[in-house]
Amino acid sequence: MAIPRNLITLLLAALVATPVWGGDAQRGEQISKTRCAACHTFQEGGANRVGPNLWSVVANGPGQRRGFNYSPDYRRAVATGFAWDDANLDLYLEDPTVFLREVTGHGNARSRMTFKLPRESDRSDVIEYLKTLQ
Repeated sequence: MAIPRNLITLLLAALVATPVWGGDAQRGEQISKTRCAACHTFQEGGANRVGPNLWSVVANGPGQRRGFNYSPDYRRAVATGFAWDDANLDLYLEDPTVFLREVTGHGNARSRMTFKLPRESDRSDVIEYLKTLQ
């Protein structure tokens, strides 16, 4: 069985990158409240906004928030079966559109989430915070 090219690209990116996983969840909460809260809520039962409520997003997996209208490209990515692990969250938070293009294999895929977290330590901290939301 042939391995899809986009999966190989993601695996190579994960091997080559040296992410700073194991961040500080408290710092991640602060970053989330100041930089992500305009579009997302984080409490159990919280409302969807421009983006979905992120309570239990890591445990529940991508595209599972009821009542949120995910974009067609995001739904295509979810259909590939990826999970929210540290590597995927890191790549998504760094550049959501690039992540969707890699996962779907469609060069014109676009994310509605235009916000990016360029600093690796910020992404690591936010990832640790998201993992506490359950």
